[in-house]
Amino acid sequence: MAASISTMLTRYLLVPIVAVWVYHLFQRRYREQGSRKRNATLYLTLILLGVWVLVYLIARFSREDLYLVPLAFFTVVALVWQRKSIFPFQLRCSSCGAPLPLSRILFYDSNTCETCALHRTEGEYQG
Repeated sequence: MAASISTMLTRYLLVPIVAVWVYHLFQRRYREQGSRKRNATLYLTLILLGVWVLVYLIARFSREDLYLVPLAFFTVVALVWQRKSIFPFQLRCSSCGAPLPLSRILFYDSNTCETCALHRTEGEYQG
């Protein structure tokens, strides 16, 4: 008997759940600079965990994989609806448009390059 989609998803969804959760824990180093991005990874981990639990229940009670369609639909709707809080990551500086290094993309809420962040903090002290 071939494995169903829900059975395969219960195995393979654990990898992104653990990866996002480890990344979330790694963000603790940048607590002051990246609280918004840290919350985003927490929300994403919770959504993935909720999806995994529902997929597990579908597989555990031997339901048809057709039940995965509304689950996928509602997950996508929730991600689109909350996209600003779940995906605050930008690849380019919001001030000058320069490409951001990976550390600025992943850990800093300002979404600005180091030069623009330096100018912004200097302006705050002067004015």
